[in-house]
Amino acid sequence: MSEEIYENCDGFSGKKIYKINKIETMDINDQIYNNERPIVPRKKDGVGDQHSVSCQWWKRYSGAAAGCLGLLCVLLLAGIIGLFLYQRNQLTSSNTLTEERDQLQTCGNNLTEERDQLQTSNNTPNEERDQLQTSDNTLTKERNQLQTRYNTLTKERDKLQTRYNTLTKERDQLQTRYNILTKERDQLQKETERLKQSLVEKVCPRGWKKLGSRCYYVSTEKKSWEESRQDCRYRGADLVVIKNQEQQTFVNWLCGVKNYVWIGLTDSVSEGTWKWVDYTTLTTKYWNSKEPNGGRAENCVYFYLLVLVKYIQYITIQMYNTL
Repeated sequence: MSEEIYENCDGFSGKKIYKINKIETMDINDQIYNNERPIVPRKKDGVGDQHSVSCQWWKRYSGAAAGCLGLLCVLLLAGIIGLFLYQRNQLTSSNTLTEERDQLQTCGNNLTEERDQLQTSNNTPNEERDQLQTSDNTLTKERNQLQTRYNTLTKERDKLQTRYNTLTKERDQLQTRYNILTKERDQLQKETERLKQSLVEKVCPRGWKKLGSRCYYVSTEKKSWEESRQDCRYRGADLVVIKNQEQQTFVNWLCGVKNYVWIGLTDSVSEGTWKWVDYTTLTTKYWNSKEPNGGRAENCVYFYLLVLVKYIQYITIQMYNTL
């Protein structure tokens, strides 16, 4: 008896169906198993003995073959069962992997959509980044320009500061020199006043009157303003210059009862501009507010004590500087 194994594969389901068909064969030797007889000892050289030994060997061989075949069947059955279990596990794993693959595919699609959304969202920051980069470049350029201008202004400021320091130093030196000169001037003025006082203490020439550090002379001659001034210069003096009220009072006192006297004031150089003979401009007046008026072709100044007179007598007042 022998066994054959046939394999049937189902391509749709992926399952394998195994069929075991038993084929029974009849052999002439089956009669040996069915009709066993006791072995009769025979002679070694006889035909009967040979036939008995042959039957025994064949029986032993058939039993061993049947045992091996049974063992192989058991092993084959175990292999088939193991293979079936393995295939079932593989199928279960395949289904699980398929589900996981589908889930992963779904997740992949979702991630793809999210990626596209993120890509779209990322484009906007990229554009903003580019704009900010452009703005940053512009601001950097402006900053560099301002830095250059700042450096230039700083250099100019330093130059001006240096010049200022130099001028300040020169000013301080000039101030110091000015203070020294002022002090020297004050000392010289004091010395001059002292010398003037010492000279004043001397007696004025005969016929002259003294006021302070000056001597005054009243001429009794009648002359014009120009002639009177020439006479004063001839005497080493000039027509009187009235700069304060004290001189005005003194001149009035010198004139006495004289009607008119010439003083050192004229506008002959520039009509309407009155100047003293020492070339100073008239600023303070000690007579009527409308005088001098320069009327009737008047270019010289005189003052009077008596208004109602029949004849004008010209009397000059001369100042003699004792210095």
